Amino acid sequence: MTLLKLPKYVELPGGVAPVIGCKPGDIAPLVILTNFRDHVRRSEALLDEVTFRTDAGWEVCTISGRYRKRPVTVSSAGIGAGQTANVLEELINLGGKVFIQIGATGAIQERIAMGDVVIPTAAVRDEGTTRYYAPKKYPAVSDYRVVSALAKAARKAGNTVHTGIIRTTDGFYASQRVEKYVEKYNGLGVLSVEQEVAAILTIASARGCYAGATLLVIGNLVTGEHCLNGDQESLVETEWFDQTRFALDVLIDLETELV
Repeated sequence: MTLLKLPKYVELPGGVAPVIGCKPGDIAPLVILTNFRDHVRRSEALLDEVTFRTDAGWEVCTISGRYRKRPVTVSSAGIGAGQTANVLEELINLGGKVFIQIGATGAIQERIAMGDVVIPTAAVRDEGTTRYYAPKKYPAVSDYRVVSALAKAARKAGNTVHTGIIRTTDGFYASQRVEKYVEKYNGLGVLSVEQEVAAILTIASARGCYAGATLLVIGNLVTGEHCLNGDQESLVETEWFDQTRFALDVLIDLETELV
């Protein structure tokens, strides 16, 4: 006897997705993901026009509009793989196809400086969400076309870019304070640590979508620098806007190949 009676995906009346508060027709195939609703609101200034906006709470905020005359969506998912997975699932259900995460990361290689950009080629699945999607041996890998285009665009925008493997973890503080983890992944050449990318890459791959990320380095676990400790305090606000602009350009440039 089957105990599970709920459908695979839950909808509110009118076909509204319960986490993001959107319905069919609201979401474009090209999607920017970010951590904070304020970043979504600020991105409105980059779009030619905004055709849809909603604030669903839980730090989830979504807008759709046009950039270079093409439909795009920008959505926040809060912090962490679990909430990001919820948002990503619903965005895919409503038509999202290509996803670029604009996030922040803490470097674990001394050579990576504050303000540099990390473009992950893959992510260590050191969080608890993706085990529900795939076995441990299933890799979390960025789409190679997204990686190549993002790295080129980031360099053109004047950034120092590092491409390679990162680590996704559930523990923001634990990832910084447990020295054995820092030593282990530093020795393996892992570039940095953050909390969402492995989930985005795994779910996108499993559901036939394409994904990548551009991550601003706001701290370094080896040197001890961090913008939240007062080092380059304005870093996130000054650099995030430029990341959003080149990520939008990458989405439009890849549209004919990936959508």
